[in-house]
Amino acid sequence: MFFDADPVAFTVGSLSIYWYGIFMAITFVTGYAAVRHLALHYGMKPAAVDDVMFKGAITIFVGARLGVVVTNLPYYLSNPLEIVARPGLGSHGAVIAVMIVGLYLVRRANLNYWRMADAAAILFPIGHIFIRLGNFVNGELHGTATGLPWAVQFRTTIEPVHPVQLYEAGFSLLFLPLAWYWAKNPQYPGYAFFRIVLVHSLVRLGLDSLRPHTTLIGPFVLTQWLALTLAIFCAVMIAYKEKNPSRA
Repeated sequence: MFFDADPVAFTVGSLSIYWYGIFMAITFVTGYAAVRHLALHYGMKPAAVDDVMFKGAITIFVGARLGVVVTNLPYYLSNPLEIVARPGLGSHGAVIAVMIVGLYLVRRANLNYWRMADAAAILFPIGHIFIRLGNFVNGELHGTATGLPWAVQFRTTIEPVHPVQLYEAGFSLLFLPLAWYWAKNPQYPGYAFFRIVLVHSLVRLGLDSLRPHTTLIGPFVLTQWLALTLAIFCAVMIAYKEKNPSRA
């Protein structure tokens, strides 16, 4: 199948509105509503939640952008202006950034860190449903060449490839109800976060093997090593919390 969609959804005067931007906006609106609902469901104060979410959203965006820059560092060192000019976000950069900066934000707001993480974790499936659709329209983050019946040829490829964007979006859509159930019924602080991030990281570990390889570091590329590190961390934390559920 040949896919040649226009990444521009519509124009307003001289301003072009891109599909990727629309999907990003949908992610932020739906993600904000879902995280706020869960945080209030846990009994958190609305004003404190709103403050943390606003600053957390900025942190997520900056971290996601840095995730792309770090995993493609030689290119960006040679083309520094592309750091702000070129599109692209990396979910693992967002996770690491929000876990580090979020510790300060949540503690400053006098909220439970891992309970807030449970609420925020729902952003993983929500974000990957919409953002990967934006990637698909842009013809980016596709997979390697394949002869499978559902292979897609983009304007940016010379032969049909795995539509990895749709694989990830489809999985996230199927995973969302389970992730929501975990987030609505956490057995202890961090219960939903560790499980959602573990599943997400394992999926990324597998799907990144279908994407064209950048520089391999041993058997994996850098994004796979990041996914594996997060998966191991979450698995260890799940084992620990199962034995010590009362520890916040």
